[in-house]
Amino acid sequence: MYFSGINETVERMNFDQDEKLAVVKTIAETIELDKKYKVGELMCLDELMDTLDFDMQFVEEARELSSLKTVSILRSMSEEKKKALIIMIDKMTEADGFVHRKESEFVVNLVSVLS
Repeated sequence: MYFSGINETVERMNFDQDEKLAVVKTIAETIELDKKYKVGELMCLDELMDTLDFDMQFVEEARELSSLKTVSILRSMSEEKKKALIIMIDKMTEADGFVHRKESEFVVNLVSVLS
């Protein structure tokens, strides 16, 4: 399990629909950064789908959310939800056993945007 120990925390966040869309869009963008879908990332995504209760149709809906709207939603989340998002994204970047340079930059930019 990639999110061992944080699943309960993430479940307690009670993301509203807009927050969940923005979070899922951010997760999907993280997976696509290196233009490769790796087994570890897909397993991690599957675990998040269970934890946050969403499906691939929801992922497609989240991808339609504009970047501007996504940033606005993420910035308006509570500090606790922002921390949970950063943990999820960090775990996602490590899921395949290698953190690509683009993934590292994405996490740094995300932290900056959320600050």
